[in-house]
Amino acid sequence: MYCQILLQLTQRARNFEEQMQPLPPPVQLGEISEEELKEYDGSDSKKPLLMAIKGQIYDISQSRMFYGPGGPYALFAGKDASRALAKMSFEKKDLTGDISGLGPFELEALQDWEYKFMSKYVKVGTIKQTVPVSDGAANGESVESTDREAKPAEAVTSESAKPSEHGPSGSVVAETVDKSDGDVDKD
Repeated sequence: MYCQILLQLTQRARNFEEQMQPLPPPVQLGEISEEELKEYDGSDSKKPLLMAIKGQIYDISQSRMFYGPGGPYALFAGKDASRALAKMSFEKKDLTGDISGLGPFELEALQDWEYKFMSKYVKVGTIKQTVPVSDGAANGESVESTDREAKPAEAVTSESAKPSEHGPSGSVVAETVDKSDGDVDKD
């Protein structure tokens, strides 16, 4: 009986020592996608535990007991949890970096979280910003805008004020010029 208790205590001490191993220095990842960030959710104990706020990725490995598997905040690990932190929400729909539509109090709460993370954890990277692809780009067409597309639709240019080959353009500018000339001749 005495040997069994001693064996259990020894095993517990070894487990405690394994848990208390010094953390490796944070690895700078640079820019990664949200999909790549998911690999750092704590499910692989050999990888650091990461989390992002406002697109900034932090190594939260030192707080594995909170953010790691089984921890109270485990759902935030491997994600940009900006919206969830701002709203103090544990709902999956809020586990996103999208902070559009948040009110001033939520944005202030998010700022407090960001300051906490900046002071406590090492920043190791950023999340790549994805640009929505239009249908044209999906078909291999260029998505660059042309000069014609860049002009406001309602703007009056010198080209639109000139008469075309088929007669006057009918623009207000051309009509005003025609009326002014006619009025001067009548005097």
